[in-house]
Amino acid sequence: MKSIEYIRSLPSYFIGSVHQTLATFDMPVAFTPAPPCPVLLVPGAFCTASVMNRLGEQLEALGKSVGVAPSFPYYISALANLCRLDTAVGQYKGWLKNLKQKGIEQADVVAHSNGGLIALMALASQDASSGSMPQIRKVVTMATPFGGFPAAPVLAPFVPCCKDLLTDATALRLARGVHEKVVRFLVSGGDSLIPPDNQFVDVSRRTVMQGFQHMDFIVGSEEKVKRTAQEVVRWLDSDS
Repeated sequence: MKSIEYIRSLPSYFIGSVHQTLATFDMPVAFTPAPPCPVLLVPGAFCTASVMNRLGEQLEALGKSVGVAPSFPYYISALANLCRLDTAVGQYKGWLKNLKQKGIEQADVVAHSNGGLIALMALASQDASSGSMPQIRKVVTMATPFGGFPAAPVLAPFVPCCKDLLTDATALRLARGVHEKVVRFLVSGGDSLIPPDNQFVDVSRRTVMQGFQHMDFIVGSEEKVKRTAQEVVRWLDSDS
């Protein structure tokens, strides 16, 4: 039965992949994060910063100030963000330090897929509390592969970031080690790429987005991106 469900999910996965790739060619929206607590969006693998345009605009419509992390190596279209995760973390932390210099003292983070690992690895690093970066108040992850990526052993020789998605990878251990910062794990219930059970650490903080494919949070239908923004704001504004 699970095999049949997986096969049925593949068309929506391929459609999402096409939409995501097309979004990498868009010009990134010039979001300007502002105090007191902007929402910082962190994209995942195969994504440039522009892939976060639609979610960022929906969050702005709900009253949030938004910033988007710059595209990680290798920068071009769907080749973006395929570097080893520690390389992306270094660039991400440089961006955070720049925000701190511009007066951003505190921020929330909303991250998709590998972006969740990047954001949490930055928090796990020794200098994350040194005062040189904004204090990260809350994190919401979307389809982040805390339990690894099943195809990583096959793809690791060709896709650098897949070396960090093996089940015993240091990157996964570091990200899981600071999972208490995550106020909600948003899980794509119909995911054909990352098994839903791999997308959270604590079941009590899990929300399963039924009918969502891996990319639907950011490039899905207007309804799904809007639902994502509403769910994100719900948890960022909660007392938890």
